[in-house]
Amino acid sequence: MISNNKLILNTYSYNFHRFNQLSVVFLLLLTLFAPALSQAEEWIYTTRPNDTLWDISKKYLKNVSYWERLQTHNTVDIAKHLSPGTKLRIPLEWLKIEAAPAIVVSVTGNVSLKTSDNASTKSLTSKQTVSIGDRVTTGDNGSALIQFADGSNLLVQKNSQVIFNTLSAYGETGMVDTQLRLQKGRVETAVKPLRGSFSRYEITTPAAVAAVRGTKFRVAYTNKNEIMASEVVKGNISVEAEGIVQSLNKGFGSITEKGKAPQPPVQLLNKPDLTALPAKIRRLPFIFQWPSLNDAGQYRIQISPAQHAESLSIEALNDSAEYSLNTLEDGQYILRVRGLDKNDLEGFNAEHLFSIDTNFPIVTLINPVNKPELTNELLAFEWTQEQGAVTYHLQVATDTEFKNIVHDEVTNLNIVKLKEDLAENSYYWRVIAVDNEGHEGKPSSTEQFTVKEDSYEALLILLYLLPAFLI
Repeated sequence: MISNNKLILNTYSYNFHRFNQLSVVFLLLLTLFAPALSQAEEWIYTTRPNDTLWDISKKYLKNVSYWERLQTHNTVDIAKHLSPGTKLRIPLEWLKIEAAPAIVVSVTGNVSLKTSDNASTKSLTSKQTVSIGDRVTTGDNGSALIQFADGSNLLVQKNSQVIFNTLSAYGETGMVDTQLRLQKGRVETAVKPLRGSFSRYEITTPAAVAAVRGTKFRVAYTNKNEIMASEVVKGNISVEAEGIVQSLNKGFGSITEKGKAPQPPVQLLNKPDLTALPAKIRRLPFIFQWPSLNDAGQYRIQISPAQHAESLSIEALNDSAEYSLNTLEDGQYILRVRGLDKNDLEGFNAEHLFSIDTNFPIVTLINPVNKPELTNELLAFEWTQEQGAVTYHLQVATDTEFKNIVHDEVTNLNIVKLKEDLAENSYYWRVIAVDNEGHEGKPSSTEQFTVKEDSYEALLILLYLLPAFLI
């Protein structure tokens, strides 16, 4: 009996000792992780000169009366002045959470806005606000640049639709919560470095979620294939789908199909070479051409005003390494070109600053005009001299489109006699003024003339050959 009691007592002692060991381990773990858990739910505010608990509560907290809670939570002696640099722990749930509407910076083409109250759709205009639940849709030639409360920008490209699920700010802390849903199309975004661990910037598509803390990236979603494309040009992002998180660093992209995990990163194409393009354009239309990129199946072309570089004036997608600019107002612009690979992932931008200045004289043709018939002896070209023109580009062709040019000459004169004779035929001619930098203006009007054989010369030849016919 005694032996059994000892066994029970020993077993009890062992269990009690084991319980104490586990308790100590648990308390140690709790001690180690408690600061992290606490910090994960708290915002740290660093005091500035002349700060008071009252002022801090009024500016950042839900109610000014929270100053007492703030004092107790941080064991601050209210009688003492808050020294600059003091770290105050503020629970996240105490902070003000306010709606932070986005501002429309610029709009190009057809863009519509449908508000969260399901009111009728209306055109989106610059300086308009976009609120939680609003839907922005762009048309074939439409784009919109939208700025958030923290200064981050979103460019909604053509044929796209974005729903603004969350647009909130934690008072004046600088922390924001921005959540968007890209239903279709393509967006580019430049995200300011997020302040505080509770700031969030996410773009969701039906296929995946892209989350960042401060970077520049692009997201596209096609309804037809149910595919999301993510491309990082600065910083890094995380793409999550089906419980799998894929990190993407600068210079890489990834494809995510709906219902599948994100695919491994793919290196983006290098930027095209635009160094040979002119800095000034004197006439439109003008064709931009650049060397082809290896592995590029298409090119995205964007033109923005130089003073509003994030906005879009023109956007196009071309199969070849060229773009024809047909109409655009005079001014300074930025041309951006990037290549698309076989997965339709878009690479790095090449940028080219250029100006359009069509305010340049057009010469007037003086002679020959009104479709005259002339011999080579009498043929001479004359046009007006224009202020600002340093040289003149003379072209003579057999067709009105000047595809078959028989004479091409640049001269500083305004009267030219051809050194070579032209064959009997009808011809067209024009002159283009050229400035001191070699930029050509708009061509003059086109005039037609006909070259015929000299009748006197033909008579001499006939008289010379006549004796041979008489023998």
